[in-house]
Amino acid sequence: MVENCKNWLSKDVLPLWLNKGVDWERGGFVESFSLEGEPQDVPRRSMVQARQIYSLRLGMELGLCDQEKSRKAIDIGAAALIRNYSLPSGGFIHSATKEGEAKNTTPDLYAQAFALFGLAHAYAVNPLPQYKERSRQLVQYLYNERHLSQGGFTELTDKGVQYEANPHMHMFESAVAWMAVDSDPLWKKLADEILNLCLTKFIDPKSGTLAEHFNADWSPILENGKFVFEPGHQYEWAWLMGLYQGLTGKDLTAVRENLIVLSEKHGLWAERKSVIDEVWSDLSPKTKTSRFWPQCERIKAVLQMGLEKKDQRAQYAQSADEAMATLFKFFETPQKGLWFDTWQESGEFRIQPAKASSLYHIIGAINEYVRLRPQL
Repeated sequence: MVENCKNWLSKDVLPLWLNKGVDWERGGFVESFSLEGEPQDVPRRSMVQARQIYSLRLGMELGLCDQEKSRKAIDIGAAALIRNYSLPSGGFIHSATKEGEAKNTTPDLYAQAFALFGLAHAYAVNPLPQYKERSRQLVQYLYNERHLSQGGFTELTDKGVQYEANPHMHMFESAVAWMAVDSDPLWKKLADEILNLCLTKFIDPKSGTLAEHFNADWSPILENGKFVFEPGHQYEWAWLMGLYQGLTGKDLTAVRENLIVLSEKHGLWAERKSVIDEVWSDLSPKTKTSRFWPQCERIKAVLQMGLEKKDQRAQYAQSADEAMATLFKFFETPQKGLWFDTWQESGEFRIQPAKASSLYHIIGAINEYVRLRPQL
Protein backbone atom coordinates (compact mmCIF):
# COMPACT_ATOMS: atom_id res chain seq x y z
CA MET A 1 0.00 0.00 0.00
CA VAL A 2 2.93 2.36 0.64
CA GLU A 3 4.03 2.03 -3.00
CA ASN A 4 0.45 2.52 -4.20
CA CYS A 5 0.33 5.79 -2.28
CA LYS A 6 3.61 7.03 -3.70
CA ASN A 7 2.70 6.02 -7.26
CA TRP A 8 -0.69 7.72 -7.09
CA LEU A 9 0.83 10.95 -5.83
CA SER A 10 3.81 11.01 -8.17
CA LYS A 11 1.99 9.93 -11.36
CA ASP A 12 -1.58 11.20 -11.01
CA VAL A 13 -1.84 13.91 -8.38
CA LEU A 14 1.21 16.13 -8.15
CA PRO A 15 1.78 16.57 -11.91
CA LEU A 16 -1.83 17.71 -12.33
CA TRP A 17 -1.87 20.09 -9.37
CA LEU A 18 1.63 21.43 -10.01
CA ASN A 19 0.92 22.18 -13.67
CA LYS A 20 -2.78 23.04 -14.09
CA GLY A 21 -3.34 23.75 -10.39
CA VAL A 22 -0.84 26.61 -10.20
CA ASP A 23 -1.69 29.96 -11.79
CA TRP A 24 1.76 30.57 -13.20
CA GLU A 25 0.64 33.79 -14.91
CA ARG A 26 -1.10 35.62 -12.05
CA GLY A 27 0.34 33.78 -9.05
CA GLY A 28 -1.36 31.55 -6.54
CA PHE A 29 -3.35 28.34 -6.83
CA VAL A 30 -6.67 27.42 -8.43
CA GLU A 31 -9.62 26.70 -6.14
CA SER A 32 -10.91 23.46 -7.66
CA PHE A 33 -11.13 21.15 -10.67
CA SER A 34 -14.15 19.59 -12.32
CA LEU A 35 -14.07 15.81 -11.99
CA GLU A 36 -13.03 15.79 -15.65
CA GLY A 37 -9.88 17.74 -14.77
CA GLU A 38 -10.71 21.33 -15.76
CA PRO A 39 -9.87 24.23 -13.41
CA GLN A 40 -12.98 26.02 -12.10
CA ASP A 41 -13.32 29.79 -12.57
CA VAL A 42 -14.51 30.55 -9.03
CA PRO A 43 -13.22 32.77 -6.20
CA ARG A 44 -10.05 31.52 -4.58
CA ARG A 45 -10.00 31.18 -0.81
CA SER A 46 -6.95 32.31 1.11
CA MET A 47 -7.11 28.93 2.85
CA VAL A 48 -6.44 27.18 -0.47
CA GLN A 49 -3.34 29.29 -1.13
CA ALA A 50 -1.96 28.33 2.27
CA ARG A 51 -2.83 24.65 2.11
CA GLN A 52 -1.29 24.20 -1.33
CA ILE A 53 2.00 25.60 -0.04
CA TYR A 54 1.99 22.83 2.57
CA SER A 55 0.97 20.18 0.06
CA LEU A 56 3.81 21.02 -2.30
CA ARG A 57 6.28 21.14 0.57
CA LEU A 58 5.31 17.57 1.53
CA GLY A 59 5.51 16.51 -2.11
CA MET A 60 9.06 17.85 -2.18
CA GLU A 61 10.01 16.11 1.07
CA LEU A 62 8.63 12.82 -0.23
CA GLY A 63 10.70 13.30 -3.40
CA LEU A 64 7.61 12.81 -5.55
CA CYS A 65 7.50 16.06 -7.53
CA ASP A 66 9.75 18.45 -9.42
CA GLN A 67 11.75 20.16 -6.66
CA GLU A 68 12.60 23.41 -8.42
CA LYS A 69 9.14 23.86 -9.90
CA SER A 70 7.53 23.18 -6.53
CA ARG A 71 9.82 25.64 -4.78
CA LYS A 72 8.90 28.32 -7.32
CA ALA A 73 5.19 27.56 -6.94
CA ILE A 74 5.47 27.88 -3.16
CA ASP A 75 7.16 31.28 -3.45
CA ILE A 76 4.63 32.68 -5.91
CA GLY A 77 1.81 31.21 -3.82
CA ALA A 78 3.09 32.85 -0.64
CA ALA A 79 3.57 36.14 -2.48
CA ALA A 80 0.00 35.98 -3.80
CA LEU A 81 -1.31 35.17 -0.32
CA ILE A 82 0.32 38.28 1.14
CA ARG A 83 -0.44 40.51 -1.87
CA ASN A 84 -4.07 39.60 -2.58
CA TYR A 85 -5.51 38.70 0.81
CA SER A 86 -3.92 41.07 3.36
CA LEU A 87 -5.94 43.63 5.32
CA PRO A 88 -4.54 46.88 6.79
CA SER A 89 -5.45 45.49 10.24
CA GLY A 90 -2.94 42.68 9.82
CA GLY A 91 -5.59 40.07 9.14
CA PHE A 92 -6.44 38.20 5.95
CA ILE A 93 -9.64 38.13 3.91
CA HIS A 94 -11.58 34.98 3.05
CA SER A 95 -11.37 35.00 -0.75
CA ALA A 96 -10.30 36.88 -3.87
CA THR A 97 -10.85 36.61 -7.62
CA LYS A 98 -8.27 35.02 -9.88
CA GLU A 99 -7.22 38.55 -10.84
CA GLY A 100 -6.39 39.25 -7.20
CA GLU A 101 -9.38 41.49 -6.41
CA ALA A 102 -10.98 41.10 -2.98
CA LYS A 103 -14.15 38.98 -3.09
CA ASN A 104 -15.26 38.01 0.42
CA THR A 105 -13.52 40.38 2.82
CA THR A 106 -14.64 38.61 6.01
CA PRO A 107 -11.57 37.94 8.17
CA ASP A 108 -12.84 34.57 9.42
CA LEU A 109 -10.66 32.75 11.93
CA TYR A 110 -10.09 29.87 9.49
CA ALA A 111 -8.51 32.32 7.05
CA GLN A 112 -6.23 33.70 9.77
CA ALA A 113 -5.21 30.22 10.92
CA PHE A 114 -4.35 29.01 7.46
CA ALA A 115 -2.53 32.16 6.41
CA LEU A 116 -0.29 31.63 9.43
CA PHE A 117 0.05 27.96 8.51
CA GLY A 118 0.94 28.59 4.87
CA LEU A 119 3.56 31.19 5.72
CA ALA A 120 5.20 28.80 8.22
CA HIS A 121 5.59 26.18 5.52
CA ALA A 122 6.77 28.72 2.94
CA TYR A 123 9.36 29.83 5.51
CA ALA A 124 10.46 26.22 6.01
CA VAL A 125 11.21 25.95 2.29
CA ASN A 126 12.61 29.46 1.81
CA PRO A 127 13.17 31.44 5.07
CA LEU A 128 12.44 34.90 3.72
CA PRO A 129 12.11 37.49 6.52
CA GLN A 130 8.82 38.85 5.13
CA TYR A 131 7.11 35.52 5.82
CA LYS A 132 7.91 35.74 9.52
CA GLU A 133 7.26 39.48 9.72
CA ARG A 134 3.81 39.11 8.12
CA SER A 135 3.00 36.19 10.42
CA ARG A 136 3.92 38.18 13.51
CA GLN A 137 1.68 41.02 12.30
CA LEU A 138 -1.17 38.53 11.97
CA VAL A 139 -0.74 37.18 15.50
CA GLN A 140 -0.59 40.72 16.91
CA TYR A 141 -3.84 41.52 15.07
CA LEU A 142 -5.47 38.46 16.64
CA TYR A 143 -4.42 39.47 20.14
CA ASN A 144 -5.32 43.13 19.62
CA GLU A 145 -8.71 42.76 17.93
CA ARG A 146 -10.02 39.19 18.25
CA HIS A 147 -8.84 37.96 21.64
CA LEU A 148 -11.35 36.92 24.31
CA SER A 149 -10.88 37.46 28.04
CA GLN A 150 -11.96 33.85 28.60
CA GLY A 151 -9.30 32.61 26.18
CA GLY A 152 -9.28 32.04 22.45
CA PHE A 153 -10.50 34.21 19.61
CA THR A 154 -13.78 35.21 18.00
CA GLU A 155 -14.88 33.61 14.75
CA LEU A 156 -16.29 36.24 12.38
CA THR A 157 -18.55 34.85 9.67
CA ASP A 158 -21.34 36.09 7.43
CA LYS A 159 -23.68 35.00 10.27
CA GLY A 160 -21.91 37.15 12.85
CA VAL A 161 -19.72 36.28 15.83
CA GLN A 162 -19.40 32.59 16.64
CA TYR A 163 -17.36 30.50 19.07
CA GLU A 164 -15.94 27.41 17.43
CA ALA A 165 -13.38 24.76 18.33
CA ASN A 166 -12.24 23.87 14.83
CA PRO A 167 -10.63 27.16 13.73
CA HIS A 168 -8.78 27.10 17.05
CA MET A 169 -7.49 23.64 16.20
CA HIS A 170 -6.11 25.01 12.94
CA MET A 171 -4.60 27.99 14.76
CA PHE A 172 -2.93 25.51 17.12
CA GLU A 173 -1.70 23.61 14.07
CA SER A 174 -0.26 26.82 12.63
CA ALA A 175 1.49 27.79 15.86
CA VAL A 176 3.01 24.30 16.08
CA ALA A 177 4.14 24.60 12.44
CA TRP A 178 5.97 27.81 13.31
CA MET A 179 7.44 26.26 16.48
CA ALA A 180 8.99 23.57 14.29
CA VAL A 181 10.89 26.08 12.13
CA ASP A 182 11.50 29.13 14.34
CA SER A 183 12.39 29.80 17.99
CA ASP A 184 10.35 32.98 18.50
CA PRO A 185 8.42 32.50 21.80
CA LEU A 186 5.31 34.06 20.23
CA TRP A 187 4.44 30.77 18.52
CA LYS A 188 4.54 28.72 21.72
CA LYS A 189 2.53 31.36 23.57
CA LEU A 190 -0.21 31.02 20.98
CA ALA A 191 -0.06 27.21 20.96
CA ASP A 192 -0.12 27.00 24.76
CA GLU A 193 -3.20 29.20 25.07
CA ILE A 194 -5.17 27.17 22.55
CA LEU A 195 -4.05 23.85 24.01
CA ASN A 196 -5.19 24.99 27.45
CA LEU A 197 -8.55 26.05 26.00
CA CYS A 198 -8.95 22.63 24.41
CA LEU A 199 -8.05 20.73 27.57
CA THR A 200 -10.23 22.85 29.88
CA LYS A 201 -13.19 23.87 27.67
CA PHE A 202 -13.45 21.96 24.39
CA ILE A 203 -13.12 18.47 25.88
CA ASP A 204 -16.15 17.49 27.95
CA PRO A 205 -14.99 16.15 31.35
CA LYS A 206 -17.89 13.69 31.57
CA SER A 207 -17.79 11.97 28.17
CA GLY A 208 -14.24 12.82 27.13
CA THR A 209 -15.53 13.91 23.73
CA LEU A 210 -14.48 17.18 22.10
CA ALA A 211 -17.34 19.57 21.37
CA GLU A 212 -17.46 21.74 18.24
CA HIS A 213 -19.87 24.65 18.79
CA PHE A 214 -19.95 26.91 21.85
CA ASN A 215 -21.64 29.77 23.64
CA ALA A 216 -19.64 32.89 24.48
CA ASP A 217 -18.54 31.41 27.83
CA TRP A 218 -17.13 28.32 26.04
CA SER A 219 -19.94 26.07 27.25
CA PRO A 220 -21.04 23.69 24.46
CA ILE A 221 -24.21 24.49 22.55
CA LEU A 222 -26.74 21.78 23.40
CA GLU A 223 -29.62 20.29 21.40
CA ASN A 224 -31.98 18.25 23.57
CA GLY A 225 -29.29 18.05 26.22
CA LYS A 226 -26.60 16.83 23.79
CA PHE A 227 -23.78 18.42 21.84
CA VAL A 228 -22.15 17.38 18.58
CA PHE A 229 -18.63 16.06 18.18
CA GLU A 230 -16.77 15.04 15.03
CA PRO A 231 -14.64 11.87 15.14
CA GLY A 232 -12.43 13.28 12.38
CA HIS A 233 -11.56 16.31 14.47
CA GLN A 234 -10.82 14.16 17.51
CA TYR A 235 -8.27 12.23 15.44
CA GLU A 236 -6.88 15.51 14.13
CA TRP A 237 -6.54 17.10 17.57
CA ALA A 238 -4.85 13.92 18.83
CA TRP A 239 -2.29 14.02 16.01
CA LEU A 240 -1.57 17.73 16.47
CA MET A 241 -1.13 17.25 20.21
CA GLY A 242 1.36 14.53 19.33
CA LEU A 243 3.36 17.00 17.24
CA TYR A 244 3.31 19.48 20.12
CA GLN A 245 4.36 16.73 22.53
CA GLY A 246 7.30 15.90 20.28
CA LEU A 247 8.44 19.53 20.22
CA THR A 248 7.98 20.34 23.91
CA GLY A 249 8.12 17.05 25.82
CA LYS A 250 4.74 17.75 27.47
CA ASP A 251 3.03 14.39 27.98
CA LEU A 252 -0.37 14.46 26.29
CA THR A 253 -0.51 10.72 25.58
CA ALA A 254 -3.51 9.94 27.79
CA VAL A 255 -5.79 12.63 26.35
CA ARG A 256 -4.68 11.82 22.80
CA GLU A 257 -5.34 8.13 23.29
CA ASN A 258 -8.78 8.81 24.76
CA LEU A 259 -9.80 10.95 21.77
CA ILE A 260 -8.64 8.21 19.39
CA VAL A 261 -10.30 5.35 21.28
CA LEU A 262 -13.64 7.20 21.46
CA SER A 263 -13.53 7.78 17.71
CA GLU A 264 -12.54 4.17 17.00
CA LYS A 265 -15.40 2.86 19.16
CA HIS A 266 -18.18 5.28 18.30
CA GLY A 267 -17.18 7.11 15.11
CA LEU A 268 -16.94 4.29 12.57
CA TRP A 269 -19.51 2.75 10.23
CA ALA A 270 -18.33 -0.82 10.76
CA GLU A 271 -19.66 -2.32 7.52
CA ARG A 272 -18.08 0.39 5.38
CA LYS A 273 -14.98 0.74 7.55
CA SER A 274 -15.35 4.50 7.29
CA VAL A 275 -15.26 7.35 9.79
CA ILE A 276 -18.65 9.07 9.92
CA ASP A 277 -19.05 12.81 10.08
CA GLU A 278 -20.92 13.61 13.29
CA VAL A 279 -21.80 11.91 16.58
CA TRP A 280 -23.86 13.09 19.55
CA SER A 281 -22.23 13.40 22.94
CA ASP A 282 -24.35 10.45 24.14
CA LEU A 283 -22.30 8.48 21.55
CA SER A 284 -25.19 7.90 19.13
CA PRO A 285 -24.57 8.71 15.44
CA LYS A 286 -25.87 12.06 14.16
CA THR A 287 -24.66 12.21 10.55
CA LYS A 288 -23.66 8.94 8.89
CA THR A 289 -22.20 10.43 5.74
CA SER A 290 -18.42 10.05 5.46
CA ARG A 291 -16.33 12.85 4.07
CA PHE A 292 -12.87 11.94 2.82
CA TRP A 293 -10.89 13.97 5.35
CA PRO A 294 -11.80 12.10 8.57
CA GLN A 295 -10.29 9.00 6.95
CA CYS A 296 -7.06 11.00 6.50
CA GLU A 297 -7.01 12.15 10.09
CA ARG A 298 -7.62 8.62 11.34
CA ILE A 299 -4.55 7.44 9.43
CA LYS A 300 -2.33 10.13 10.93
CA ALA A 301 -3.51 9.72 14.52
CA VAL A 302 -3.40 5.92 14.73
CA LEU A 303 0.04 5.68 13.12
CA GLN A 304 1.48 8.24 15.50
CA MET A 305 -0.06 6.51 18.52
CA GLY A 306 0.97 3.09 17.25
CA LEU A 307 4.61 4.11 17.39
CA GLU A 308 4.22 5.00 21.07
CA LYS A 309 2.07 2.04 22.15
CA LYS A 310 4.37 -0.85 21.32
CA ASP A 311 2.00 -3.47 22.75
CA GLN A 312 -0.82 -2.22 20.47
CA ARG A 313 1.11 -1.68 17.25
CA ALA A 314 -0.66 -4.44 15.33
CA GLN A 315 -4.06 -3.00 16.21
CA TYR A 316 -3.10 0.53 15.21
CA ALA A 317 -1.43 -0.69 12.01
CA GLN A 318 -4.65 -2.50 11.08
CA SER A 319 -6.65 0.69 11.68
CA ALA A 320 -4.27 2.66 9.46
CA ASP A 321 -4.45 0.08 6.67
CA GLU A 322 -8.24 -0.02 6.90
CA ALA A 323 -8.50 3.76 6.74
CA MET A 324 -6.13 3.99 3.77
CA ALA A 325 -8.09 1.35 1.86
CA THR A 326 -11.27 3.34 2.52
CA LEU A 327 -9.61 6.60 1.48
CA PHE A 328 -8.57 5.14 -1.88
CA LYS A 329 -12.25 4.54 -2.71
CA PHE A 330 -12.64 8.33 -2.83
CA PHE A 331 -10.01 8.54 -5.57
CA GLU A 332 -11.91 6.57 -8.24
CA THR A 333 -12.83 9.66 -10.27
CA PRO A 334 -13.15 10.09 -14.08
CA GLN A 335 -9.91 12.14 -14.17
CA LYS A 336 -7.02 10.57 -12.29
CA GLY A 337 -5.45 12.65 -9.54
CA LEU A 338 -8.74 13.99 -8.17
CA TRP A 339 -11.16 12.86 -5.46
CA PHE A 340 -14.75 12.67 -4.35
CA ASP A 341 -15.58 14.61 -1.19
CA THR A 342 -18.49 12.76 0.41
CA TRP A 343 -19.63 9.12 0.65
CA GLN A 344 -23.37 9.39 1.13
CA GLU A 345 -25.55 7.15 3.27
CA SER A 346 -27.04 5.78 0.04
CA GLY A 347 -23.64 4.34 -0.85
CA GLU A 348 -23.00 6.77 -3.71
CA PHE A 349 -20.30 9.41 -3.81
CA ARG A 350 -21.59 12.97 -4.14
CA ILE A 351 -20.73 14.51 -7.50
CA GLN A 352 -19.02 17.87 -7.03
CA PRO A 353 -15.76 19.56 -8.09
CA ALA A 354 -12.54 18.37 -6.46
CA LYS A 355 -11.36 21.12 -4.12
CA ALA A 356 -7.70 22.03 -3.96
CA SER A 357 -8.07 22.42 -0.20
CA SER A 358 -8.58 18.65 0.09
CA LEU A 359 -5.03 17.82 -0.98
CA TYR A 360 -3.72 19.13 2.34
CA HIS A 361 -5.55 16.36 4.20
CA ILE A 362 -4.72 13.68 1.65
CA ILE A 363 -1.01 14.30 1.23
CA GLY A 364 -0.68 14.78 4.98
CA ALA A 365 -2.12 11.31 5.55
CA ILE A 366 -0.03 9.72 2.82
CA ASN A 367 3.11 11.40 4.13
CA GLU A 368 2.54 9.86 7.57
CA TYR A 369 1.66 6.49 6.07
CA VAL A 370 4.79 6.38 3.91
CA ARG A 371 7.01 7.48 6.80
CA LEU A 372 5.50 5.59 9.72
CA ARG A 373 3.65 2.51 8.48
CA PRO A 374 6.87 0.53 7.78
CA GLN A 375 7.84 1.04 11.44
CA LEU A 376 4.73 -0.68 12.83
